[in-house]
Amino acid sequence: MAHVDALDLLILDPVWRPCHRVPLAGEWRTILRRVLDHDGQWLALYQHRRTASGPFPAPADIALTRSVARRLRALDMHLTDHMIRAGEKRFSFRAAGLL
Repeated sequence: MAHVDALDLLILDPVWRPCHRVPLAGEWRTILRRVLDHDGQWLALYQHRRTASGPFPAPADIALTRSVARRLRALDMHLTDHMIRAGEKRFSFRAAGLL
């Protein structure tokens, strides 16, 4: 499994530009409170890997994306994308049709 340097939830403005970054560490309630403090309705997962194997998603990445999207949907929030970056390479779940 790839080593994950950072996994963040990006809060996006109405035209999907990142405004705030919330680290996905700790309890879901704490993370959600921070998202609500910034009126987050449009969100994206951002994952930065420190690996040469590339940015391609592992089964755990796909499961995480589905879990986060499901939890957010129940709160009328939307996961716009999950982007994985490894060096200069990037993978977008939305572009790949996985979201």
